Amino acid sequence: MLQKIKAALGITSQVFDEEITDNMAAALADMGKTSDITTLDDTDPLIQKAVTTYCAYQHNMNHGNMDFATKFKESYDEQKRALITSSDYTTWG
Repeated sequence: MLQKIKAALGITSQVFDEEITDNMAAALADMGKTSDITTLDDTDPLIQKAVTTYCAYQHNMNHGNMDFATKFKESYDEQKRALITSSDYTTWG
C-alpha cells in the first residue's frame, strides 16, 4: 500500500517513506480506536482510500500546505463517517 499512497501523493523518492508508513498506521489506528470500525483490511478499496486520504492530509499539514490539508481532512472525515454507518465495517450494525 505504501507505493499506492506515494503514487497518489506524487512522491517518487524514498525520503518520505517513514512518514507515510507512520501515517498509514495512524490512519488505521484512528479508524479502529476512535470510530469503532472493526473491519480494517488494508486490501479493502474503501479502507485503502481512507488511509490514502489521511496520509494526504497529514503530508500536506506537515509540509505547510494548510489549504490542501483542510480539504483532505474533510474528505477523510466524510469517508470515515461512511464506514462507521456501514454494518460491513462495524459490529454494532
